[in-house]
Amino acid sequence: MKPRGLVLLVLTVVWLTMPSVSSAQDRQGFWFGVGGGYGSAGIRCDDCDDSGREGSGAFYLKGGWTVNPNVLVGGEFNFWSKETQLDPEFKAAINMYNFSGTVTLYPKADAGFFVKGGAGVAVIDADISGLGSSMTIDLGIGFGFIVGAGYDIPLGRRVAITPAVNYWYGAPGDLKAMGTTLISNFKQNVFDVTIGITFK
Repeated sequence: MKPRGLVLLVLTVVWLTMPSVSSAQDRQGFWFGVGGGYGSAGIRCDDCDDSGREGSGAFYLKGGWTVNPNVLVGGEFNFWSKETQLDPEFKAAINMYNFSGTVTLYPKADAGFFVKGGAGVAVIDADISGLGSSMTIDLGIGFGFIVGAGYDIPLGRRVAITPAVNYWYGAPGDLKAMGTTLISNFKQNVFDVTIGITFK
């Protein structure tokens, strides 16, 4: 089964089995969430060919404070990684990250639907491993932002299963290694479909 099909199946089962607590959730004080799913990543740069998008796992960690039942403020960490075999001895993993301050809006205080947006920094690095050793190369850092939407399906007054979709973007600029510019004007973006657990 494809990752998106699996996510939709899980969400359908959860939705059908949890309708009795749909109005019971309480949003107040500190909140925290963690989850993951599938992400489709794309890149652009001055010298890049249009090679399409790459799919891989995506992960998030978020937390913050409840301003009121309609508004949450906080921070979110998003991560996407894809490993490639360079040759029989060496492999590389490209890692994309966004660190954002976010505002989450629930249009109806007694409902689970939300939209969010935020901005911060985007980072890209590479993990190279082979012949019994490994190293991480920091390639670039720049402006980033995220927008998304989701729905809290309550498991109780302070816990919910949260399916969501996000689009996060970053502009690390020129990617460099050991002072040498490898790629000019690099931009990255990830569209992800996730499911997680949120504590409020």
